[in-house]
Amino acid sequence: MSETTPTTPASPRAITPGSPVWVDLGVPDLPAVQGFYTALFGWQFEDMGPDFAHYHMITNHGAHVGGAMSMQEDEQDQPAFWTVYLKTEDIEKSLTDTAAAGGNVVVPAMPMPGLGTMGVVTTPGGEGMGLWQSDGFEGFDLNGAVGAPVWFEVMSFDFEADAAYYRAVWGWDPTPLSDGGEGGSEETGGEDVAYANNHPGEAASAGLCGAPRAWYPEGTPSHWRAYFIVADADAAAEQVRQLGGTVLDGPMDTPFGRLATVADPAGAFFQIAQLPAQ
Repeated sequence: MSETTPTTPASPRAITPGSPVWVDLGVPDLPAVQGFYTALFGWQFEDMGPDFAHYHMITNHGAHVGGAMSMQEDEQDQPAFWTVYLKTEDIEKSLTDTAAAGGNVVVPAMPMPGLGTMGVVTTPGGEGMGLWQSDGFEGFDLNGAVGAPVWFEVMSFDFEADAAYYRAVWGWDPTPLSDGGEGGSEETGGEDVAYANNHPGEAASAGLCGAPRAWYPEGTPSHWRAYFIVADADAAAEQVRQLGGTVLDGPMDTPFGRLATVADPAGAFFQIAQLPAQ
């Protein structure tokens, strides 16, 4: 984690095309980790039934947070992960544009009756992500409550390729932060850390970080990561440990709150954010 990481104000905001609209969790055995998230965030899990392959909706006192499911048998050798989805108004065009820009379509457009259509791609920078076109279901609730999602960012090992991709396909205007930047240091292996929000000012809904290799084990691909709000980052980090998870980095103070990188008992990592006092 870097002090370049921003978080947005804890207030409701509309989700615009090209912005994160949903997150979901894939783990080998969902029942084995549900208790972890319920204890940590107070989340509730609702099984959507066999028609939706037992996908679970995650809510937080009635507000939508994301989804979760157990991996299929042919996915059991994959690591547990959180996937971030971007909002599109034309999923077929977004998939076609991704391929034309040098990315790959992993899952083509797949209708979810009564909800919308999803797809999965990898970008030229190497990270996987989902696409969501609504047909009745608009995504998560960015309401600023404890347990709600609040920020999303790409940790990219090819910053320039990803900046070009998100600009061309998703209409981003990568805007470097004017403060909080971090140059090359021993911590970063001498690499400069580039960070840009997807749009300037209050229009920002996601970030793009040029991730130093020194922060990650060899072979780690570029990836998206999601932040969830906690009331007290230190208490939440200790609770993560007590519940069988892992604290990978932090908590640390930043201009954007007190942040930590953690992983659930299955190894799926995510960020926790104690937002600055308003």
